[in-house]
Amino acid sequence: MSETVELTAVRKKELNKLADFVSGMFSKGNVTLLQEITAFEELNVYVDHYEDCFDGMLVFDEEQFHIHLNIDRRNNWNTNRGRYSLSHELGHYYINEHRIGLQTGLLEPHTSFAEADKNDLIELEADYFAGCLLMPYQKIYYFDGVKKFSLDKIKTISASFQVSLLAAAIRYCEVCPHELMIVVSENNKVKWYERNEHFPKWPFRFKVHGSLPPTTVAGEYFTKANSRFETIETVKPDDWFYPFTGDYRANREMNEQCFYSDGFGYVISLLWFK
Repeated sequence: MSETVELTAVRKKELNKLADFVSGMFSKGNVTLLQEITAFEELNVYVDHYEDCFDGMLVFDEEQFHIHLNIDRRNNWNTNRGRYSLSHELGHYYINEHRIGLQTGLLEPHTSFAEADKNDLIELEADYFAGCLLMPYQKIYYFDGVKKFSLDKIKTISASFQVSLLAAAIRYCEVCPHELMIVVSENNKVKWYERNEHFPKWPFRFKVHGSLPPTTVAGEYFTKANSRFETIETVKPDDWFYPFTGDYRANREMNEQCFYSDGFGYVISLLWFK
């Protein structure tokens, strides 16, 4: 995530409880039924062409709430990306401070982007709610479609819960019982990162908005020809970090596996220990 803005554990618990309540009423198997939620709440949803302006947006007008989804950025009722964008806007609706702020004019309607920098507290809260709504803790924690961790497990979660691969990676990173970190980059620049509580809090060899470390799999993809590797690759901790002296994990090999989003130009790096 951002280096400066994070949700507190208390706030996460509140948002998770709220999302669990909603998904508990509207779900079938692992899939949260978003159309049933919007129908129950009598929300107006518009799927239309908005060029590259946003993924989703919630507006309060004429005493009603309206959700706009941008089909030009692959947001639709039945696309994984669209389901996440819709859930994000539902977060703005269900979170009291967001909904009341829009109703009273204290908050201006603002556009949301799925890959945006994670430095806006309101957007972080809506993102977190969306992940919890689409992937309730109990369901994803005990999900065993793929036993051994790799990108394949994230892809299986994405398919089973009907969410984007990025959303699946973020949510699984939080609930999984082992060390895991995600780095999202674009044009050789780090956009943001996420690491769970198990991952060592080592200083990074990168800064958000700065260049990727050159010896990482993602870094080589952007700087060397013919360096697009989709398999699990071995890296050293000091390729990405400045490991603390005396930390036993500093001498362990790490795995890095990348997912390349050709349509949107970003790369997701998954980092975990062997």
